[in-house]
Amino acid sequence: MRFLPLLLSLSLVATSIFAKDPASAMENAGAKFKRNGEGQITEITIYQGKEIPLEMLQSIGEINSVEKIAINQPVAGDGEWAFLKKLPKLISLTIWHGHEFSKLDDFAGLPIERLTIGGCMGLRDLNKETPEQMRDAVLALKDLPNLTYANLYHSPTLSNDQHFAHLAANFPKLEEIKIDVKPPRGYEPGISPEGLQALTKLPLKVIELENASAFTEEHMAALAKIETLEALLIDNRRSGADPKLWKKVISEHRPEVDLVIAPEGTKDAPKRARK
Repeated sequence: MRFLPLLLSLSLVATSIFAKDPASAMENAGAKFKRNGEGQITEITIYQGKEIPLEMLQSIGEINSVEKIAINQPVAGDGEWAFLKKLPKLISLTIWHGHEFSKLDDFAGLPIERLTIGGCMGLRDLNKETPEQMRDAVLALKDLPNLTYANLYHSPTLSNDQHFAHLAANFPKLEEIKIDVKPPRGYEPGISPEGLQALTKLPLKVIELENASAFTEEHMAALAKIETLEALLIDNRRSGADPKLWKKVISEHRPEVDLVIAPEGTKDAPKRARK
C-alpha cells in the first residue's frame, strides 16, 4: 500500500500532461509523427503493442492538420471513431488487426482517398451470433466519393455479387483495389462472372485478388473486360488453384495487362515489376 500514493501521483501527472498537450502525451506513449515544414503533424502511426488508451487515441480529432493515420490493433470499438470526422485533411486511413469493432459504419462518410482495413478479426469474433454481419461488413462503407485505393483483406472480405455491385455504386473513382474473395466459414462462394462485370463501371487500373481458387475462365474473362485495367495480381500461395487457365484467358483477351501470380508455397505476395 505504501506505493499507492506514488502511483496516484504519477497518474495525476500523466493526466495533467495529456490535458495540456495530448499530442506530446501520445508521442511519449509510442505514437510516431511526421510533421510538415511548419511543424504541423501530418502523419500518425501507432504500431502494435503501443499502449495508446482510448481517450488519447480520440484526441487525434483535435489535430486538424493530420492527413494520414495508420493504427495497428486499435483499442476503439463500435461508435468510438467519431474523431475521424473532425479531420478535414484526412486522405489516408489504415487499420490493421482491429479486434474491438464489429462493423464498419464508423468509417463511412470520410474524405479519404486511400483506405486499408486488414485482419480486423473483431468482424468475425464479435459477430458469432450474427455471421451475416461479418459477411456483409463491406456494405457499410458508404459515402467515400474520393476513394481511389482500397485494401480490404482477411476481414473484411468481398464474397458475393452484392459486394461488387456496392463497390461499383459507391466508389466511382476507384483505381486500385486489393481484396480477399474467400467467403466466411459456413458460406459458399457467391461471386459470378456476371457479378464481376460491375467492376467495368470503375476506372480500375490495378486489381489484387487473394483466395481466388473458385475463379474460373469465365471469371477471368469478366475481369478482362475492364478497359482501364493495367495489372492483375493474384495471391495464389494458399489457394492451391491451377493458374494455367487464368494465364490463358488473360493472354488471349488482354495480353497487355501485367498478370502476376504468386505461386503456391512461395513467401512473397505478388508485386508488379518495376519499370
